[in-house]
Amino acid sequence: MKTKSLKSPGSLLVRGKNFYAFWRVKDSSGKLKAICKALRDENGAPITTRPEAEKAKARLMAIVVREDQVEALRSIAHKIDDTQADIQRLQDEQHPALALAQAWTAFVRSSERHDCGKATLGQYESKWELFREWVNEKHPQVLTLRDVTSGIAEEYLQHLNRSISPTTFNYYLHTMRYIFRTVKADARLTEDVWAKAKMIAKLTFSRRELTIDELKKVCGAAQGELKLMFAVGLYTGLRLGDCCTLKWGEVDLRRNQIRRIPNKMARRCPRPVIIPIHPFLANLLAEIPANERGVYVFPKTASTYLSSARSVVTDSIQRHFRACGLQTTEPRENGANPIVRVGFHSLRHTFVSMCREANAPLAVVEALVGHSSADMTRHYTHVSESAATSAVALLPSITGDAGAIKPARQAPEEILRDVRAIVAGMTPKNFRTKKAAALELLVNCG
Repeated sequence: MKTKSLKSPGSLLVRGKNFYAFWRVKDSSGKLKAICKALRDENGAPITTRPEAEKAKARLMAIVVREDQVEALRSIAHKIDDTQADIQRLQDEQHPALALAQAWTAFVRSSERHDCGKATLGQYESKWELFREWVNEKHPQVLTLRDVTSGIAEEYLQHLNRSISPTTFNYYLHTMRYIFRTVKADARLTEDVWAKAKMIAKLTFSRRELTIDELKKVCGAAQGELKLMFAVGLYTGLRLGDCCTLKWGEVDLRRNQIRRIPNKMARRCPRPVIIPIHPFLANLLAEIPANERGVYVFPKTASTYLSSARSVVTDSIQRHFRACGLQTTEPRENGANPIVRVGFHSLRHTFVSMCREANAPLAVVEALVGHSSADMTRHYTHVSESAATSAVALLPSITGDAGAIKPARQAPEEILRDVRAIVAGMTPKNFRTKKAAALELLVNCG
């Protein structure tokens, strides 16, 4: 047996007439292991010449070298994984993973969070708590934010989609994405589990305006702050939040104006809308004694609304509408939450409709309600104060009382009968309101 070392890795061995390749490798324990393999040509026959043997060994050694490289790289990869695991362990010891129960506090304190109002923050918190409660119930093993997988996120969204409207669904998804993105660094999140989720196409369902008869029922049956709130909503077109938080400092009874920056636009475009006060509404506001005018026009409602209890205010208004015989909602085909057709926002729609029916210019109406369009804003600059005042003055008085002004012209004898009814119902407390209604009836009679 002869042995000859070659320049390429491994050696050639000759046994009889046949050639063999010989080389050594390290096993898993690090010891050298000898390997000897017979060399054969493409047809599988033993190689018996040295030139052919050298070529065959070179081809075989090229494969062996690559396998060694792969094994070495695999070993390096294992070492990298082990090292990363050690780093992760040390980081967890130094900075524990963000617990699900601590995520909200981390979100509120994060410098990455955009500044927002207290009410908006309350909305985020309520949606986060619903998610956390769901996770605790369905996946009690999930203790940290990093334990929330894309599968869990998808399951939660499917749960939501069965019970809420597309608009609300999209708001929930936006909230989850925002919170996870804000605390990503603190929670050391490695993936966006909400990335694959898609917003649902929204179908627009707007509130409808109320009829004159419906307005009389609603306003006539209202008591306390709610009665005045309905009047403010109807004669100014202000949204619910703006009505609830309306301040006396924004009400100028001498100039007969309400000057208010809408909550919806306060952060993006803090430009006030200036709304002339309708004579009937002016009388209602003037009836409130000066010593009872604190900060807010509706102190009790404002307190409830600003304490993140918006739903309490909304629910009480909806109950009032239903008590007056109005159908406020329509069912959905998929069984999700019903569509709200009638609510406080209906007063805003009614205000716009009545202004337009009274032939108030479109640009004037848009200025009064504070339209957010940039194109419309350019129109506002050309709206005069007298034009706005005239538009509001054209609105009918709707009190809900017997004898309230009818939208259609009445016969003189009918008007006189209604005036007598109004006068008969006068008291020191409602004198101004009744007087305004009676005078307006007499003006129409003329």
